[in-house]
Amino acid sequence: MGRPLAIALGGIGMLSLAIAGLGPAMAGSVEQSTRYFAVRGSTLSELDDSLSRAGPVIEQTGRRHPGATSVKFDGEVTYKRVPEGCAVKDATISLALDITLPKWARPKRVDSRTALIWQTLEKDITRHERRHAEIAINFQKRMESALRNLRPERDCATMERMANTVMSRYLAEHERKQIEFDTIEGREVDFRLRRAFNRSMEEAGMR
Repeated sequence: MGRPLAIALGGIGMLSLAIAGLGPAMAGSVEQSTRYFAVRGSTLSELDDSLSRAGPVIEQTGRRHPGATSVKFDGEVTYKRVPEGCAVKDATISLALDITLPKWARPKRVDSRTALIWQTLEKDITRHERRHAEIAINFQKRMESALRNLRPERDCATMERMANTVMSRYLAEHERKQIEFDTIEGREVDFRLRRAFNRSMEEAGMR
């Protein structure tokens, strides 16, 4: 098949994490926004170059990537007196997701094979970044549930320390899961894109 997927990905997408200090937050809220950056060109080489120059810069790597997802957790934990001492009254964790994706400013004249390759790549980048968001939402729910179900402690200072320990543990696990996802995706990217491209060619009657 030659090199139909010659666009260098440099990592399908990267994750940017920010953990805000606990403060007022809307109960279990998820705010999600999507922004786009323009990709220009009519050949694979031009598209590759445009992705490399216009993609979002990830702080952890200092490099540009074809897509990115920024994750920010914030929240509030309140406490109440109980016969056993002190317990969690309520825990609300909010989540802000900012997804950055490429958008091709397609020229009027472009070869159909190039267009199909870009479509395959764009879909995979979008799927990848949406999955980062799904992982974060899952951990938001798990963290809230874990905090609300903590057993009482002898006093509220001890209860607060326990709540902070639990949050730190879940945030660390969340980061590990996101990195694990990126690692697996990076290993399988060539096979995955080639398979998707072959399927798209068959659907378009190009094989």
